[in-house]
Amino acid sequence: MKPAAVAARAAPSTALRAGLLLFFGWLYGGDVVRWGQAQGAEVTALSELPRLWLGLLGCAVAIGGAAVLVLSRQRPPSWQPLRLLTIAISSVLFLDFVVLNSRASPLSADEQTLLAAQYFAEAASREAGTEAVPRDPSLLASFLEGLGSVPFFVKGERVPAWKLEVRERCAGPATEAGDAAVGTVVYCVATDRKQAWVTIVGAPKGQVFGPKAIVSAQEGWVGEVHLAPPPEPDEVPPGEQPVWGVPTQGDP
Repeated sequence: MKPAAVAARAAPSTALRAGLLLFFGWLYGGDVVRWGQAQGAEVTALSELPRLWLGLLGCAVAIGGAAVLVLSRQRPPSWQPLRLLTIAISSVLFLDFVVLNSRASPLSADEQTLLAAQYFAEAASREAGTEAVPRDPSLLASFLEGLGSVPFFVKGERVPAWKLEVRERCAGPATEAGDAAVGTVVYCVATDRKQAWVTIVGAPKGQVFGPKAIVSAQEGWVGEVHLAPPPEPDEVPPGEQPVWGVPTQGDP
């Protein structure tokens, strides 16, 4: 078969492989860059850090595959290195998207943070009385167990557990992290103790890498704790209900 015919026959599959290799370079090269950024960032907001070994493997497939495509211009479609390249691409994609990602949380760091604030507020509201919201640190700390893993990393290391800080005499939700560590639930109690607000210390909302800060004090991102509703008035037993009516003739 003439070289021109060989090249024309192999063009569609070559274009497909080239597209996949460009995708590999963008995807796995980006993972390596993000992993490196996380190692130096004060706070990283991610549900999981990119896997460095997988990023390097993907980059290696992209670089090696590019070399194979260059050498395959005058080769038949059955050339062995092309088959090996197809197997390598398929194997990495299967490992990444089927094996590894099937175990990862489908929620983003922002979604996990928002759910944590709302869950904590709901748990505290269930313990609120009719006169004051809960303020006992030991009781409040027990709610942390239901928040799941912390979606924040400090210098590339995941924050191991949630923490709690209770602040009194607040006029609204906390807007400053202060001395609270990353992964701290800040529970602000109003001066009259009839309301409390829940915010979380992490990276600024919408930023993957950033300084330590309250994630957001905007409406919808703050968990609100309210008093329990007053009890319903006791029902009067049927035999004791007063009877109101027009007096009959002969009544005094």
